Amino acid sequence: MNALFKLDEPGGNMAIRREWKGDEWQEFALQLVQRRHGPENVQIVPDKVKGDAGLEFFTTCGCLYQCYAPEEVSDVAKAASAMKAKAGRDLPKLEKNKAIIEKLLSGTQARRWILLCPFLDNKEVVASIRARGVTIKASNLVFLTPDFEALCHSQLDFQAEIEQLRAMSLGPPLSVVPPTADQVKDAAGSTEIGARIDDKLSRALGPKVQAGQIAARRDQYVKAHLHRENTLEQLRENHAVLWERAFETIEAEEARLIAVGAISTIPGQQLQESMARIESSLAEALPTLNPGLRTRIALGTVSDWLIRCPLDFPEGDQLEQP
Repeated sequence: MNALFKLDEPGGNMAIRREWKGDEWQEFALQLVQRRHGPENVQIVPDKVKGDAGLEFFTTCGCLYQCYAPEEVSDVAKAASAMKAKAGRDLPKLEKNKAIIEKLLSGTQARRWILLCPFLDNKEVVASIRARGVTIKASNLVFLTPDFEALCHSQLDFQAEIEQLRAMSLGPPLSVVPPTADQVKDAAGSTEIGARIDDKLSRALGPKVQAGQIAARRDQYVKAHLHRENTLEQLRENHAVLWERAFETIEAEEARLIAVGAISTIPGQQLQESMARIESSLAEALPTLNPGLRTRIALGTVSDWLIRCPLDFPEGDQLEQP
């Protein structure tokens, strides 16, 4: 399967997602930390009453975690500035909130304070956070160990944990980018894709239908096809089990269509029947997947069948006009 939209791969490392909403990143970061330290060794710090004292969660082995997802993901300098500012606000809270934190830790001594971000591009962030860590250690807080360090980690520091989550279909939330108008135009204009759909729609719609109507429908099918490919690629990269189920379901429905054929000979009913069967099968195989994504996969699969020819219309049959 060809990926139409690739995630960033800085430095040739594993593909990572850079752009996150704050709450979304915090939830995923918690999964990473729990996989590393064990869920029973990680304590979330609630923030509904007087804030979180500068900590998202801590571990019983003495790691204090603060999460941060920069809004700027493409400008390295701006992202680095935001990360340094975040550490500059939160590291001093160890001293400001020392009475609260000491109660939270209840005898556990903190060896590390870690700013956990989706990515880390600039070594100035590391230097800034390390320097602030030295300053905090010099304050001799009773809950800090003599070898206390302040660090900045990213998804690249949790590659093993991310692979575990992916294998369990607990990877990062799906971030499916819809195809752009230019991508649809390029694909629709290609000989292989556009010509096949044009031919089928011309036969199905009949000779009285204007070329503009055929082109509009063709572009919608092409867009659905591209969107499906992107969705399945995201499943393959981040939710291996779900991707395998989706792939097997789609293959089974295609095999049934080729062997048995569509019940109806009317193109419009053929399309609706195929959509309904795919959606129903996906709902049974992937009950936890967002219904909207199931619909997109189903529509894109019908488009894929139109392109590759498992679904075809005899000469003279006509689609019902919208």
